[in-house]
Amino acid sequence: MKVNQKYSRIIWKSWLLGATFLTMVACEEKLDLTPYGQPVEQTFYKTEQDAIQAINAAYYPLREIGQGWRNDLVVGDIGTDDAIKGGVNVEDNGGLLEKETYRLTSANATLALRWKANYQGIYYANIVLDKVPSIDMSEDLKKRILGEAHFLRAFYHFDLVKLYGGVPLGDKILPIDGKFAKASKEEIYAFVEAEFNLAKENLPLKSKNVGVNKGRADKGAAIGMMVRVSAYLNKMDKVRQYAEELFALNEYSLDPDFGAIYQPTGEWGPGSIFEINYYPSNDPGWLQGQGNLTATAAGPRTIGGWGFGQLKQDLLDEFETGDPRKEASTYLVGGQAYGTGIFNRKYSYTPYSKYEYAKVGSIPTNGPHNYRILRLADVYLMYAEAQYALGNETVAREYVNKVRTRARGDQPASVLPNLAASVSGQDLIDAIYHERRVELAGEGLRYWDLIRTGRAEKVLGPLGFKKGLNEVFPLPIADIILSDGVLVQNPGYN
Repeated sequence: MKVNQKYSRIIWKSWLLGATFLTMVACEEKLDLTPYGQPVEQTFYKTEQDAIQAINAAYYPLREIGQGWRNDLVVGDIGTDDAIKGGVNVEDNGGLLEKETYRLTSANATLALRWKANYQGIYYANIVLDKVPSIDMSEDLKKRILGEAHFLRAFYHFDLVKLYGGVPLGDKILPIDGKFAKASKEEIYAFVEAEFNLAKENLPLKSKNVGVNKGRADKGAAIGMMVRVSAYLNKMDKVRQYAEELFALNEYSLDPDFGAIYQPTGEWGPGSIFEINYYPSNDPGWLQGQGNLTATAAGPRTIGGWGFGQLKQDLLDEFETGDPRKEASTYLVGGQAYGTGIFNRKYSYTPYSKYEYAKVGSIPTNGPHNYRILRLADVYLMYAEAQYALGNETVAREYVNKVRTRARGDQPASVLPNLAASVSGQDLIDAIYHERRVELAGEGLRYWDLIRTGRAEKVLGPLGFKKGLNEVFPLPIADIILSDGVLVQNPGYN
């Protein structure tokens, strides 16, 4: 059982509470407006406990981002050389088929859910930043809560700008019936950087978040996310700066056992910088309670999964001979393809599934496993990339070798040998790219890595990727219609 059981349940209750603030009703003059039993905005945001519940509500939309058929494995790996759509047949989940074949439309339900979750999170974070400063409470706790709100507001905006480019900026509470144009991609990224920097100044270290607070945003998470943001902007000097700031905290180390990272026992391990908490539940339906649906969505069909997001042979072939990460990152079902339905060259089912979802035992619809967002190994490899770009090849090799040494474990030195000093220039950057692909296999980063490094057209072009179009996704048509045309669709999409 997770130590944050109470925390998870509070998130659910707080989300329901927050939802009551999204609607208003007209009442007759003589109607008694005094609230009885149910908190409303006029009586809430008065106490320290109210502040805690308000920030808990702002975490809830993370649950929608980290699971099922709209998580990073889906939006970041399907359609690349790493993963196929999968499912029972070609038609199973049209939204994912659009993603796989680069025929995305503005009516894509998967992307609309992701858009909605991000703006819900922004709304709740803005409520906290608007209401909590005036609450009479512990100043230390208030500082932490406001730091968490800045972190979450940055996180949700970063996810939006990564997926869509320019989007409406939620820097304050926006009226529900408002019509909002897009801010530019550059404006959103500037806002994200400012918010993460505000967060890091107010948040505690990871080691201070214990008990029911395990899983809250912390200083290292804010700094680590800025490493990723800077990499996406190709600001390699900033990648180096923020990575070294993270290392200086002395809070993180590589998990000694790579295979344990993805298991429930590996949650919030020494190399975990940020992950989304889930709590096991026996709720009968999908996406109910606090559990994670991803084990079902991405699990092999022969053991009760739906078979989405299965890994390609191309990815498996990327692993070097003897690399323990191959076995630890994939799940072979009986040595053969699984499931039923159409079998042809493109839609034959690969027998591989991400280890973290397939090896947790019987597949739960509302499972216990957290969703990993950022790991130290990821930061090490972005740091190596930055050092290479800045002309420091010795340091770049050092940090690649840190990752390879941990992956090797107790295997002989001939397995995953360290990069030699002679590995330089193009060979070195290729080695870094290779290491990212195998270390982070199935974690939803492949698509974005190819785009930010300028390799997408070459690698993904044969799969349907079109340069100048598919770097971003279409905005949801429903929001464009509601805006009366104020919100403009991304070029090239209907």
